Amino acid sequence: MKKIGITLGIGIDVINSSRFQKLLQTKSSTFTSRLCDRILHPIHEIPKFKSFTTERQIQYITGAWASKEALFKTLGPEDQKNYNFNQWYRYHDSYNKPFIWSDHYNVEDEEFHLSLSHDDTLVIATVLRQKVYKI
Repeated sequence: MKKIGITLGIGIDVINSSRFQKLLQTKSSTFTSRLCDRILHPIHEIPKFKSFTTERQIQYITGAWASKEALFKTLGPEDQKNYNFNQWYRYHDSYNKPFIWSDHYNVEDEEFHLSLSHDDTLVIATVLRQKVYKI
């Protein structure tokens, strides 16, 4: 079975990880916990985040933010109204291709392809939203 995708939207976001570095290194653990609760998925991302060193946490949360901002830009106005960062999570499919998904936005015929790159303190994320037809 093959899949054919029709592009529904594309989003991109660029962020400097120094913004999150300042937040995570100068604020209290309560603030960090609230920030994670707002941005990261409680099951798929927060446990990973907690297992990382501080440097890796900064990279991880910056990547999550950029990915979810890029995804937001692919959505229509109605879907943007109900958008919550922490309902979405990043994963890799069986071919190790990155995707972003939400159990709350369960549309079986759509895919959200993710490309995420880090260069020093800059992070860029691109999300391609597709309607998928199986032939």
